[in-house]
Amino acid sequence: MSHFFLYQGVSILTPNHHEAGNAIGRKLENDSEILKAAQEISEKLSCLSLMITRGEKGMSLYLSSQKEIYHIPTVAKEVFDVTGAGDTVISVYTAYHAAGLSELDASVVSNAAAGIVIGKLGAETVTPEELDLSLQSIGSFQK
Repeated sequence: MSHFFLYQGVSILTPNHHEAGNAIGRKLENDSEILKAAQEISEKLSCLSLMITRGEKGMSLYLSSQKEIYHIPTVAKEVFDVTGAGDTVISVYTAYHAAGLSELDASVVSNAAAGIVIGKLGAETVTPEELDLSLQSIGSFQK
């Protein structure tokens, strides 16, 4: 990915695990490898945060200032179509973070929204009611 490291100083970058692995030249198969990749990419880009989407494993949010990673499990019940999932993640994250939620809380909300979208056929939307219901059912996540 020759363009990957052109995004110097961004607030957040949201690659999927394949894109992140390709950027550093190795596969990312577990939480430890995700952490190392996040640290490496974050350092090279001088970015504030890195959100690596991980398909059925949810997403991992690395906060550069804290040098912490949070693994947020997927909330998808059934997967019908992943079209639009990445767009949903970044748009919902941006809206909720801009509205005042922390990076972590905005990530949890965006993960829930993506879980709803992939349970529909085609490029679909998430209603506020669907998102509220999904968020009510979420437990906790782990560092």
